[in-house]
Amino acid sequence: MVVVEGGVGPNGARAALPALPADASLIASIGFAGALAPGLVPGDVILASEVVWEEGAALHRHAVPAALVAAAARAAAAVLTRPPRTGAILSSPVVVAGVAAKRAAFDRHGALAVEMEAAVLAEEARARGVPFFALRIVLDPADLSLEGLPPNLERSWVARARLATTPTVWPLLGTLRRHAATAGAELTHVLGAALPVLIA
Repeated sequence: MVVVEGGVGPNGARAALPALPADASLIASIGFAGALAPGLVPGDVILASEVVWEEGAALHRHAVPAALVAAAARAAAAVLTRPPRTGAILSSPVVVAGVAAKRAAFDRHGALAVEMEAAVLAEEARARGVPFFALRIVLDPADLSLEGLPPNLERSWVARARLATTPTVWPLLGTLRRHAATAGAELTHVLGAALPVLIA
């Protein structure tokens, strides 16, 4: 097993591709996501049954092998207090920040959550002819707006530095910090159960 830490967004995922072993038999995308479906809370585990993304006017879908999803779901359910959710995830090149935008994405795609890297890795898996797997932990619920954050936060250090001088966004940062602690703990917990199944 080789773990590659990629950057945020599709460009960050593309930059990580050269580090993937040439003989990899499975490519997995693991990390955090924003909820699109109502009722999901920070720390909820999502096992993707498929990844959905838009490219121009085209809609792309990449299915995750059902056997992989089922095995990971059984392993995760044994260690989680809330059962994992299984369904589509949306892979977006930009942050889906507003509550209305999240609702529109949910209505359009039926995806449980949105993230920014899985489409690139799913395409790489397809090109190599190997299975793809995606696991995400909810960071922000569907009813939490991220619109107060500076634009290009995922790509720009200047935007991140601006947070220190923008007091109006501090309460949101505090909320996200608490959510990140919850999500991070659940990620560590579920990986301990799911990874042995994936690499068996």
